[in-house]
Amino acid sequence: MPILVVGVNHKTAPLELRSRVAFADSEASKVLFAILALPSVEECVLLSTCNRTEVYVYASHDPSSDILRSLCSIKGLPVTTLSVACVSLQGASAVRHVFRVAAGLESMVVGEAQILGQVRSAYQTARELHTTGPVLNRAMQLAMGAGRRVRRETALGTRNVSAAHAALSACRQTLGSIDGRRVLIIGAGEMAALAMKVFAQAHARITAVANRDLNAAQVLAGRTHARATALDGLPRVLAEVDAVVVAVGAGEPVLRRDHVESSGRMPALLILDLGMPPGVDADVGALPGVIVYDLDRLSEFLPPVPADAIAAAGLLIDEAADRFMRWYASRAAQPIVAGLRRRADEIAELAYERLQPRLQSLDARGQARVRGAMHTALRRLLHGPTVRLKEAATNRRVLELAKDLFDLNGEEEQG
Repeated sequence: MPILVVGVNHKTAPLELRSRVAFADSEASKVLFAILALPSVEECVLLSTCNRTEVYVYASHDPSSDILRSLCSIKGLPVTTLSVACVSLQGASAVRHVFRVAAGLESMVVGEAQILGQVRSAYQTARELHTTGPVLNRAMQLAMGAGRRVRRETALGTRNVSAAHAALSACRQTLGSIDGRRVLIIGAGEMAALAMKVFAQAHARITAVANRDLNAAQVLAGRTHARATALDGLPRVLAEVDAVVVAVGAGEPVLRRDHVESSGRMPALLILDLGMPPGVDADVGALPGVIVYDLDRLSEFLPPVPADAIAAAGLLIDEAADRFMRWYASRAAQPIVAGLRRRADEIAELAYERLQPRLQSLDARGQARVRGAMHTALRRLLHGPTVRLKEAATNRRVLELAKDLFDLNGEEEQG
C-alpha cells in the first residue's frame, strides 16, 4: 500500500528540533507543491503543529528520502539533522497513525481537542490547493470521523485537557494555590484566549495582556478587564506578576532576558511557554528566581490518561482504519467490476436488439421498460459476485481467476 507518513513528532524529536522544522500556514503551499512535484507522489497533506510536522502521502513507490530532503531544503537544514529523528511509516501502520493523530491519541497531551481542528485545517488547505485525491480524501475524512467518534463516545471526550491546562497544572504544583495569583498573558490568538479562560476559571487574576498588535491585546484583555500593553511595556508588567503565560508562535522569542532584568523584580517568576517555536529566550531560565517550562516540560504536569479510555478509543480507531483499508483494497477489483458491468450492458443491448422486432405492438415507453428490465436483471445477477470480488481484492489470484472466468483479459486497458 503506497500510503506513507514522513516527518517528526514529540516522540522522536525534542522541542528545539521540532521548532526548526515547523511550518507556518503561509508556508503550506510551498511545502505541498514541493512534495507533489516529486516523481512518485500523487497526493499529499501537510500537518504542522506544536507536536509534529508530518507529511501524509499517496505515492507509486516510497519517496521518504526525497520528502525528507525537500523539508530540509525548504528550512535550510542539513538532511542529517532531521534524519536522526525522522519517522517513516507505510501501509497499514501509516493509516493507523493518521487516524490516531486525528483522535488525539498521538498528542503530547493525550485526548486534547485542538488536534481535530488542526487536522481539519490541514486537510482543507491541501484540498484547496488540489494536492489531495480520492485516496487521501477518503483517509482524511474517515480519520476525522473517527476522531469525532472518540470525542463523542469515549471518556477522552470528557477530559478537559490542552497545553493551557498543562500550564495551569504546572502553576499549581510550582506556586501552590492559584487563587488570586497575578498572571500576564503574552499573545492574543486562540491559545492565548484559551489560556486566559483556563486561568481565569481557576480564579487567577489576569493582570495584563501583551501583544505586538496592541488592538488585539485590548480585545482579549477586555474579557477579564485586564490592561493591554505592547511588547515594549513588558518590563513594567513583569514587575507586578507571579506567572507569565507565553502563547505566541513567533519566528523569534518575544520574551527576552533584558525584559526580565530591566523589570527590577525580586520575587520568583514562573514562565509557562506554550509557543512553537518557543516564545522565550533560551537564557531567560538562567536568571535567578526564574523558572521556565516549555511544551515538553509542561506535558509532565498532566494526570495520566485512564487506560480504559485509551483502549476504547483504540477500538474505534482500529475499526475506522480497517474500514479504510478494506475500501482501499477493493480498488484493485474496480477495473474487473467495471469490465463485468460493461459486458453485461453489451449483452443486454444485444438481446434487446434481437427482441425489438417482436415489440412493435408496444409504444416507446413500453419498449424502454423492457430494455431497462433487461439491464436491471443482469446488474442484479452480477451484484453478489462484484461485492465478493471487492472483498477478496487483496488476493491477486482471485482477481486473475475472475478475469479468466468472465473472459475479461484486456478489459483493464479499456477501462
